[in-house]
Amino acid sequence: MKNKKSKNMLDEMQDTKLLKIEEFGFWLVFWVLFAAIFLQALLGTTLKELAGEIAAFLAASVYVAFSSLKNGLWTRKAAPTLKMNAITSVLPAFLFGIINAVRAFVVMKKPIDLHATLQIAAISAGVYILCFALLEVFRLIYNKRRKKLDDIEEEQER
Repeated sequence: MKNKKSKNMLDEMQDTKLLKIEEFGFWLVFWVLFAAIFLQALLGTTLKELAGEIAAFLAASVYVAFSSLKNGLWTRKAAPTLKMNAITSVLPAFLFGIINAVRAFVVMKKPIDLHATLQIAAISAGVYILCFALLEVFRLIYNKRRKKLDDIEEEQER
């Protein structure tokens, strides 16, 4: 049975160029959306008001993460390691801490005290642990999937 997809009118070079344009467009929208969420959060926007942006951001994030894992891909320049995941998890924890500190002490004008500072530190530590755990689960899935795909490729070469 023939596949009834539409005919591709592009040659291989044009197709590759279009894929690069689409990739750049996706990542541009992804990071602009991230920046918009970050800035709105700093300005004191509520989660209810950010729900649309967060939903779009999460949909794109989940799609890229699961599609990459399904295909045994991580990044072009790094392999997943325990050390890399530990280092990478610092960034979201730091950003979350900054957002909460600015919201609490600048936007909401709360007094800087030990209790508020400990709350922000605890939230940041929680984000670090959650991010690290998620990356570790993804690393395990990636390694398992990569091994399976490598075994399939070896069998096809025989």
